[in-house]
Amino acid sequence: MHTAEISKIKEQLNHVVSMVDPSFINALSELHRKLAKEHVDWAVGGELGEALRTVQVEPDCIEIVTSKKGAAQIFLAVKDLNPVGLYFQTERLNRNAIVDDKEYPVYLRSYFFDFALEGVQIKVHGDPQYRISNWDWGDKIDFTPEYIYIVGAKTAIVPLQIKLEIYQALGWKDRAEKVMQVIAKRHPPQVTA
Repeated sequence: MHTAEISKIKEQLNHVVSMVDPSFINALSELHRKLAKEHVDWAVGGELGEALRTVQVEPDCIEIVTSKKGAAQIFLAVKDLNPVGLYFQTERLNRNAIVDDKEYPVYLRSYFFDFALEGVQIKVHGDPQYRISNWDWGDKIDFTPEYIYIVGAKTAIVPLQIKLEIYQALGWKDRAEKVMQVIAKRHPPQVTA
């Protein structure tokens, strides 16, 4: 690596670390420690996943995206923290979808449980799916994660492109715009002569 590339990486890392509350970083480090022997595939999603990629959002918890099997593995790995039961459940999101200038409720279903670690709430979603109003359920969220290093731990993140597609489908233009700004910085348009 060239010195300029190393400087750019350090600058980005400092920017991310300064944007994210240290309690989230501490909780993620502890979660890595607890799951190290489990060989479970999981990724950071939600607003924290976006903030770790420099999207201008304020996370209030850590959301983990995994499979049904992964949710069960994580549940067992953190049983000493008294997680609230692992159930297949549906929840209505606080924000409605906007489709053709009309608002519709949005639902998320997953194999879900939550618990606290280092004073931070952690929500685990196994095989999450979205639905607008009474329409059909979307496919299970499936992706190849992006990786970043957090305090030396290789951490899987839900790709911003996936988040962008979800926000666009839900008509959440403000959230889509924030994600697009970061994607555009990472992949500036190519100029051809």
